[in-house]
Amino acid sequence: MIHALTFAIYAVTLDGRPVLPKARAAVVAGRVLLPVRALGNALGADVGYDGRTHTITVQRGARVATISARGAVRIVNGSAYAPLRAVATAFGMRVAYEARSRTVALDDRIGELTRNAHQDTLRRVNSNAPSPTPRSYAITLTPANGASVHDPYPSITARFAGATSLDPQSLHVTLDGRDVSAEAAVVGDEVLLTPRRALPPGTHYVSVFARDFDGTQLAQQWSFGDDFAFVAPPPPTPFPISAMWIDRWIVPGTNAFDVYVEGQPGMSGYVGVDGVPGIFPLQVYTANSYVAHVLVPSGVNQPYARVAARIILPNGTPQTIVLPQTINLFTPVKPLSNQGYPTPAPTYHAAPRFPLGQRTPTPAPRTPAPRTPTPRTPTPHMPVRYTPTPIPAARQLPVVQRTPVPTPTATPTPVMRRVLGTPPRPPRTPVPTPSPKPPA
Repeated sequence: MIHALTFAIYAVTLDGRPVLPKARAAVVAGRVLLPVRALGNALGADVGYDGRTHTITVQRGARVATISARGAVRIVNGSAYAPLRAVATAFGMRVAYEARSRTVALDDRIGELTRNAHQDTLRRVNSNAPSPTPRSYAITLTPANGASVHDPYPSITARFAGATSLDPQSLHVTLDGRDVSAEAAVVGDEVLLTPRRALPPGTHYVSVFARDFDGTQLAQQWSFGDDFAFVAPPPPTPFPISAMWIDRWIVPGTNAFDVYVEGQPGMSGYVGVDGVPGIFPLQVYTANSYVAHVLVPSGVNQPYARVAARIILPNGTPQTIVLPQTINLFTPVKPLSNQGYPTPAPTYHAAPRFPLGQRTPTPAPRTPAPRTPTPRTPTPHMPVRYTPTPIPAARQLPVVQRTPVPTPTATPTPVMRRVLGTPPRPPRTPVPTPSPKPPA
């Protein structure tokens, strides 16, 4: 039978203290499966997986246990989920489960009692042996005690070489008297801390307190200096020109618009537009704004036209501002009047120049020639009266009386209709039309 796998949020506690307040556990057929790796990281244990033998290895301090990845263990997206009893046995703890509040309680006191009893047994067996010497640790600090760094977020570490894995639940770290335990992390026998706030320049004091899984207390205090200081940037210099815009939407047929420029008082300049001849001067509109009235003539077809302003600042420095947006200028061609095309203006040429010292010749007066009256010859446009001349009788030809030839009447051609299933009729030979006889 295949059981459905669902997920739910459970709280995991250790000796009454929350370890995983929101653990994502799996539920199969009413059994709760805990994430092995997430729980191992919270308890400071090392968790490994052997894919060849399908075995999960858990090492917590000196205790090493294995969990078979077959059977009730489920692997989902690379994470192993094991039953409560198997996880508690691997970590050497007792487990209790409360279904109403969805809480999994782990009890490590039985493990401490077992370890203490085992140590007492060893002590009684080896009563004649010399007592063990206290364990020594090699402590490495970063930054070193009394060192100076140039970093507002320095990496602060304290490593206790020779100790077993540190208990994350017993970690307590302070920085300049402020509790930063939530910002610190434990990796094996090392405590790592990166401040989330920038450290001010000066001397800073660090205090670290922890216990390893053997119950040995570890504590270390030191100080270091930080000479990094943030330099405030200078205030930005006000830009002489703060804004430039057009007063309306440009649509096909728009033949006039205004360009506004806002900036320092006392500026001057003009505005130019692609495809529009001429420039348009800027006029004072308010105390710190100027306006240019742009007139678009007829017949302009300029897509993606740029609008630019050439401005002279009060100190005489020229500056050019171009609008990042482009406009499309389309104005219709002005129709011609009823008088046709306009008459071109006359062109005047300068009078000829003469070299210096040479006088301009004076033209001689013209004498009008005597006018001789010329007989007027009639022109084609002048009316001329003709007198008909009678034709002599000898030259008149006899009038021949001609008999009109009757014109034959055209006979209408019958419409040929073909009945389905009958062969077509042969074409008819046209009857020649008699030609008219020549006159006698």
